[in-house]
Amino acid sequence: MAASTKRLLKERTNIARNPIPYVTFADDDNDDDDDDQNDTKMADASSSDNISQWRFILTLDPIHDSLEDSSEIGKAADSPYCCAPSSTSPTSASSSSTTGKTKGAAGLLAGVTRAATSRASKKSSSSNDTSTATSTSTTSSTTSSSTAEAAYFAFQLDFPATYPFKPPQITVLSPSYHPNIKKSSGEICDAILTGDGWGPTLNIRKICARLRKFLCEPDVQHPLETELGQLLSEKPGEYKVEAYKFARENASDRGKMVEEFLRKGGTKK
Repeated sequence: MAASTKRLLKERTNIARNPIPYVTFADDDNDDDDDDQNDTKMADASSSDNISQWRFILTLDPIHDSLEDSSEIGKAADSPYCCAPSSTSPTSASSSSTTGKTKGAAGLLAGVTRAATSRASKKSSSSNDTSTATSTSTTSSTTSSSTAEAAYFAFQLDFPATYPFKPPQITVLSPSYHPNIKKSSGEICDAILTGDGWGPTLNIRKICARLRKFLCEPDVQHPLETELGQLLSEKPGEYKVEAYKFARENASDRGKMVEEFLRKGGTKK
């Protein structure tokens, strides 16, 4: 048995015993099985001839952000795939400031007493505005966090005979909206997974963690989709709106994705 096959069998057994919470592999997608049955099924699957090819659904959900340091797995709470972009309007604040200045000027013309009254009124109004703004901001933040939605992405790893000294070929099977994923082929560009950062100490668990971070933190310096990279760099607000819209239309149905890419073996469209 080849060294790479032994390594992959060992890794699959370890993951069967200690699953990755945000990853569903092709042979462990049945939630009705108990843990012992899943362990046996995954071990059997690992001994097949397809050990060099792994398929899985990666779940991008803020509830998993605290599992590991964000430097390792990224932060889904900051990803536009999961959280609807918020909009702010500076017009009202500007209008309030202008009104305050006008009232202050009128008070000065009316005399010292009225000026003092105007300033006191203005201060009170400003305090109320600040309190209201703070309350609104807090409510908005809470609402954004509580309404965050998960997004799902299907991946395929093809391991070479030289693994772990050489990285697997990584393909995104599901639709994508990311500057570092080639839409037509599912190819990705990442400094560690496809670049000089790869090393034999990396394993499948670390690959999955890196892919989660990869989804959360696009690299605009090395885009495979130039237009998306430019949009994110020059108009990040617009990019976030489009990314959120994409996720809701194409990456929000876990059941459909499991059925198409894990059970039926769908390929990149």
